[in-house]
Amino acid sequence: MTGSSADGLDLCLVHFSGDRDDPDYEVLYSGEIPYPKIFQRAFQNPLVLDEGQINDLDQALGIWLADQVTNLNLQFDCIGSHGQTIKHNPPDFSLQIGNPIFMAERLKVPVIYNFRNADIKQGGQGAPLIPIVDQFLFKGPEDVLALNIGGISNLTVIPKQNSDLPVLAWDTGPGNSLIDKAVQLYTTNKLSFDCEGSIAAQGKLNSILLKHLLKHEFYSTQPPRSAGQEQFGLDYFNQILKEFYPGTDQKFKDFIRTLTVLTAKTIATSANDLLKLYSPHFLFVGGGGYYNSTLMRILMNELPRLQIEGVNISGINPKNKEAFGFAYLAYRHLNNLPGNIPSVTGAREEVVLGTRLRPIF
Repeated sequence: MTGSSADGLDLCLVHFSGDRDDPDYEVLYSGEIPYPKIFQRAFQNPLVLDEGQINDLDQALGIWLADQVTNLNLQFDCIGSHGQTIKHNPPDFSLQIGNPIFMAERLKVPVIYNFRNADIKQGGQGAPLIPIVDQFLFKGPEDVLALNIGGISNLTVIPKQNSDLPVLAWDTGPGNSLIDKAVQLYTTNKLSFDCEGSIAAQGKLNSILLKHLLKHEFYSTQPPRSAGQEQFGLDYFNQILKEFYPGTDQKFKDFIRTLTVLTAKTIATSANDLLKLYSPHFLFVGGGGYYNSTLMRILMNELPRLQIEGVNISGINPKNKEAFGFAYLAYRHLNNLPGNIPSVTGAREEVVLGTRLRPIF
């Protein structure tokens, strides 16, 4: 899995066994590999790339992915590869790059990729895709909320067993995307993110800026909805800077604090909407945003009714949950099981997600 934060590759090796529809699983390995700077720079601002650059990066990333997986010297039957999202424009298309042919040919296993477009062809958003993973992991006797904070934040509610209510999920807005850009600007690229939220902790809320940010049209869009660089990327960040450029050291800290509050508040707004229909006690958090202590404290204050914890289930943690998710989606593809949830994406029907590329021996 390579996400919208564009910081690197997350891997998870999973053994599935037993019941086809409800398998047992064991996490055998997980790890993180940072992107080279050339990929970080390109993928954090993908909308400025032209067709030629996208084609070159598709090849370069495909080769790099094959190199990284080969170097791990692991044994496996297939690879599920999300790829790096360059453009996400439902209901028309979603583009992920990282040409899978290099992994298929070098490692001699099938590669399942292109997970989003089958849902989009059914009129869906093609996102978020992890809710079916949340349903698999968290289905039980109580309603549960699951949150992922990557570059974009998305929230899932999993109703208790035998409930008549559907699984619902949507992107809530920015996760780390705007915070990361502000930190990179503030530190002249010495830091790529706000480690543990230490910079935000030194700032104060700029209520005028927050009020302005909350007027973004995305927040009034009714689900199903998904977001990406198109809504919360470099263009939007530069628009914010034009009106609210932080001209001093303290104002930069206030700026980063306010962007952190924005992420927490927009998550909390979606959670509170769900609390009107569902009765969860727990919110389980995955993604890099979980390790931003300032963000987590603000979120806990915004959602006092919920016990907020990091994902911790049988080897699955905030760092590897999404990579586990694409292993599970690949498993579903191999077993001809649908991978989307129409109540989440807005698709007309359930479909098997992904395209399978077989190696040539």
